Order: sequence, then C-alpha cells, then structure tokens
Amino acid sequence: MHRIIFSILIINVFAGFAFGQQFIRVDFTQPATLTASAGADTLVCTNHPVQLGGNPSATGGNQSYVFLWTPTDGLNDPTSSNPIATISESRSYTLQVMDGGGCLAVSTVNVYVDPCLGTDENQLNQVITVFPNPSDGIISIDGINNLKGRIQNIEVLNQLGQVVFEKHYESGNEVSDYIINTQIKEPGVYFLRITLPGRVVSNRLIIR
Repeated sequence: MHRIIFSILIINVFAGFAFGQQFIRVDFTQPATLTASAGADTLVCTNHPVQLGGNPSATGGNQSYVFLWTPTDGLNDPTSSNPIATISESRSYTLQVMDGGGCLAVSTVNVYVDPCLGTDENQLNQVITVFPNPSDGIISIDGINNLKGRIQNIEVLNQLGQVVFEKHYESGNEVSDYIINTQIKEPGVYFLRITLPGRVVSNRLIIR
C-alpha cells in the first residue's frame, strides 16, 4: 500500500476581501499496482500434467481477484489461480487477473512439449541420476554404466526443441559415469535426452 499525504489550502473570502486561510490535511492509502504472474516458461513430456501460474499468481490491487486463463484447452480449471495443464502440443497460455476495483493485469506463459518417448522411461530414470539440477551448465550423470554401454546419443534441447548440446556414441562402445560441460550460458529450462536402441529417457534440466 502506498500512503499519500497532501494539504488543501482554504482561503476565507467575504465581499472580495481575504480574512484568513487554513490548511486541511488529507491522508489516504493507495493499493500497490495490480500485477499478474502466469509463471515461468516450462518444458514437459507429452500429456504430463504441469501447474501454471506464479507463487502467487497475482499481487497488489484491491484483492478479491478473479482469474481467467485462455485458451482453456487442456486446463482442469481455467478460473483457478494455478490450474493444471495436460497437453500433447506446445502452446501459450494467457492469464487475465481482475481485482475488486475493476483493474486488469495480463501475463503469458509458454509450455513446450517434448515427446519423451520410451516404454522404459520410469525405470531408466531410477537408474540414471543427473546432478546438480539446477546447475550452471556443468552436470554429472551417474548410472550410465548400468546401461552396459548401449547409449547411442546424449542431447540437451532448449524450450524450442532445438538441440544445443549433443554427444554421439558408436555402437558397442563402453560408457562410464562422467561430467558433461554443456557450455550453455542462457538460464532456463532444458531437456536432457538420452537415446538407447528403441527407447529414450528424458530428464528436465534447469540452467541458472
């Protein structure tokens, strides 16, 4: 809340003559500017639920917020402050917030979808550990040796699905635990994708 204080000068006038003057002090508060937050852009697997919105999704204004998300496709509740989106294609969502005073704020978030193919994805994610995550672009991958050197490719993809790091392995080569320097400088959400014959394991990777 912003506190505003000002004074009003009153001059007493009679028959064209000023007899005196006085000040009246006026003191009132004004709410902070209404702000909407649709949350940070994110990357998810196909049809994996993800929560939208900030923490919180609205601040300032006169409270009594009313939320509306568009489009409504894939949302469990488009009038919630933090709805769950379950989608199979990348898309943008726009959040409109109206407060009790009728003020409106707007924010947009992009949700990018990666296929995350592979019937053994859950099992492989239990075998492979990626750390630290978030990282500064240098990550360690533990558990690769448990896959008996069958890895074909390791990639890091950005939110647009573009490959920003790639390492290829010849068939039959031994693969051991090691450290990857992705050399990624742009903070954001990425996907680490490890390809094996007939299956793929994906892990979300956050660069800070």
